[in-house]
Amino acid sequence: MMVENVLLTGVGGQGIITASTILSQACRLAGWSVKKSEVHGMSQRGGSVDSHVRLSADEQIASPLIPEGGATVMLAFEPLEGLRQIRRTAPDATVLIEKRIIVPVTVNLPGFSYPENLFDRLTASGRNITLLAAAEKAIELGEPRAGNSVLLGALATQIDLPEQAWWDAMELVLKPHTLEINRRAFDAGYEMMA
Repeated sequence: MMVENVLLTGVGGQGIITASTILSQACRLAGWSVKKSEVHGMSQRGGSVDSHVRLSADEQIASPLIPEGGATVMLAFEPLEGLRQIRRTAPDATVLIEKRIIVPVTVNLPGFSYPENLFDRLTASGRNITLLAAAEKAIELGEPRAGNSVLLGALATQIDLPEQAWWDAMELVLKPHTLEINRRAFDAGYEMMA
């Protein structure tokens, strides 16, 4: 296996850092090499959040930062943030995008607006785009905050980690009373991609 570069992007409050921590811990528990980096400037105010996770079952990883155009998988928790970061993905990248729109704080500034042709522009990028209704599924499951686990389950279909590594990582990262719903959400996301 070569190095897999996974970019997670969205806005503050969506659980991006938690999701990237679970992914990193799952890799570590499986005995893989993994490095992670985060950018979360105004995340508490709905600003952009990015997390780079570089992983490999058999190669050492020197840097936690994904080179420009080097992400092999992108998980976008918000469509506009996905469009902003599409340039960081490889031309043949798999891009998983949450359908629900959250208008980022930067779009509320004078002179800016949310693009109307967003999904057309994402498709025009030539990447392998899959739109997911993760937030909707989380609401169906009775926990709107579990959308990140639905997306993480979808991501798990792209990374050949043992299932037990995911469960053990969730136990390390999540609060015990949230484990059951997050596991159900993860399974739902996995099934969406099956």
